[in-house]
Formats: sequence, structure tokens, C-alpha cells
Amino acid sequence: MKTIHKNKFLEFNFILFPIWILPVYFLMKFFFESSELPFLIFLVLFGETHFASTFLFFFNKTNSEYIKKNKSTLIYLPVILVITYFILGLNYFEFAILLGAAASGIHVTRQSIGISRLYSEKRSSFYELIIYAGSFLFLLLGFIRFYIDSYSSNLYELVPALANSINIILNLLNNNFFTIPLVIIFSLLALSERTNYKKRLVNLTGVLIYCPYLFVNNIFDAIVVGVGAHWSQYLLINYKIYFYKQNLNYNKWLQIGFIFIYALVMGLLGYKYHFNDNIIQFLILIPFAGQFFHYIVDAFIWRFSVQEIRDNIGSRLFANS
Repeated sequence: MKTIHKNKFLEFNFILFPIWILPVYFLMKFFFESSELPFLIFLVLFGETHFASTFLFFFNKTNSEYIKKNKSTLIYLPVILVITYFILGLNYFEFAILLGAAASGIHVTRQSIGISRLYSEKRSSFYELIIYAGSFLFLLLGFIRFYIDSYSSNLYELVPALANSINIILNLLNNNFFTIPLVIIFSLLALSERTNYKKRLVNLTGVLIYCPYLFVNNIFDAIVVGVGAHWSQYLLINYKIYFYKQNLNYNKWLQIGFIFIYALVMGLLGYKYHFNDNIIQFLILIPFAGQFFHYIVDAFIWRFSVQEIRDNIGSRLFANS
């Protein structure tokens, strides 16, 4: 059975099924006077560090030749798209948020599929489809719960018939007799694959990653408890590739320092606190642009179908490497 990290505790809790996030996060909310402070802590320590970890690919010398050969897709294209996204956000803020959310949903789900393939004994299109269906369905229902009011007027003008349909869906989403069985069905499907327990668990994580959007009343809570699993998976995988069993020399300390400084700055900029609406929009677009860069670049640097990626990244991924 494939193993990414020899420490079973870390592999289980950070990659296979990061359920620890839920009790830890809500315990922090219980002990802190500010209900938003736990979100900021998780955002800085896990969310933005995960975004910053994309740059480790560029810092690693073994990737330099591949980067030189693929400047257009790894540097020029991401920079152009990020600048375009930022300018778009200055003029159409709500649309930029929606676009970023869509890119995030695709990115998160693609990682879930990628990790499921890492643990596969043989690839199963059916169970990958289950992950896609569960992830995107729960994300869509979560969008309806949290954001439909922001976009409803425009939607209803375009398609008047949507009003009744969305009201019916909202009533269903506020009824646990609908949401709980839905989550149970997808969970059972994810676990039904006849394979090793690690593959079944990552199937389950991939399916459930957006299900908190159906049950909590605060979008910050939904992000941490759900997408936090994605953050933890990404961080441990990058740790295994770029730091595991390697000497912490000057260059490595610089990389670690960069990640935490980036995370702190972006986390604070993206944190809605004591600013008026106009300043908030401008500040939030800075970390959002960084996140957009992460979504674009990651579409290219984890392609194990590419020989250089297999040699430089894949060869250091599993525990026997």
C-alpha cells in the first residue's frame, strides 16, 4: 500500500481524513472572545501558507530547467491573468469574488482527484465522478445558501423562473431531513470502493470537503472546516517533497521565512477588520490575486504525466523516497 509519510498519525490527520480541524477550530472559537480570531489564525497558519507553498516549486533548483522551458505557462500566463483579475476586481468586485470562488472549487476538487489517484491500486472513473459530483454539488448548494441574495436580482432578471426554484432549494437546505441523508449517501458511495482503506478515506475527504457549507451559518467556519482539509493535504505533501529528510540550510530557512511572512501579510490584508468597504475591497483583492496565481500555476506543476514533473516531484513524494 502506498505511503506518503511514514508517520501514520501525520498521514492520517493531514492527508487521508483531516477531521481534527473541526474540533480544534470550534474549541478555539469557544475559548477566544473574538469569534473571528480563530479564522484569522487558521487562515495565516494553514490557508495562506498553503498558497505560498506554490512558490517552493520555483525556489527548487531541480525545477529550473523545466521552468526555463515553460516560461509562457509558468510565469507569463499566470502574471497576465493575475493582473487582469486584479483590474477586473477593481471594477467588478462581486464578479471577481465569484470567479475566484469558481476557480477555487475547481482547484480544490482537482487536488482531491489527484490525491485519490496517488493512493489508487487502479484508476476508477466511477469514484472520481463521485468526488466531482459530491464536491461540486455541495459547493453549489453552499453558494446558494450564503451568496444567492447578493446575485439574486440579476439572476431573476435574466431567468425569472429561477426565483421559485431557488426558494424551494433554500427551504430544502434549511431542513436537515434533506441535507443529512444527502451527505450520508455520498459518504457511503465514497467508501464503497473495493480497494485499500487509504483510497476510501481520501474518496470520503474529497466528497465531503464542501459539505460544511450545508450546516454552518458562518462562511468563515465553512471555509476553515471544509477547505482546511485541502490546505492540510497540500502542506504535508509540499513538506514531504521540499523539506523531508533535507538539511535546513540557509536557503531552506529563507524559504520557510518567505512562506510565513507571505502568509502573515496576505492573511492580515484579507482579514475584514476596522476598514470601510472601499478599502476592504482593494485590500482583499491583493491576497485574492495571490490565490488566483496559485490556482493557475498549480494546474501545471502537478502534472505527473510530464516526465520532468515525475522525476523532480513524483520521485520524492512517497515514503520510500
